[in-house]
Amino acid sequence: MAQLYRLLPAAGAGSFLAAISAQVTGTGAVDTGLQSIDPGAAVVTVQNAATTIPTSVASIASISGGSVTVVVVTLEAAANVISSAAVTVGVLASGFGG
Repeated sequence: MAQLYRLLPAAGAGSFLAAISAQVTGTGAVDTGLQSIDPGAAVVTVQNAATTIPTSVASIASISGGSVTVVVVTLEAAANVISSAAVTVGVLASGFGG
């Protein structure tokens, strides 16, 4: 579930910050709980283990309304492929409404 935080008035009336942790297998949409996301105002990362070399990376494929479509790529020696295992990703986005 999204954690929504109201931004300071200087950021704009109705502006919120959403922080979400979600499981994604390969590609998947993550609902931020926002009505819309500001242009360029979303980031995604894979929650890799702190003590090992990262095994996956995540990227934003698209944004529609308040949802961010994420693609997770597994880093392998032979080829980098779309992940077939569920991976926890974090999404941070700012936008309107909540």
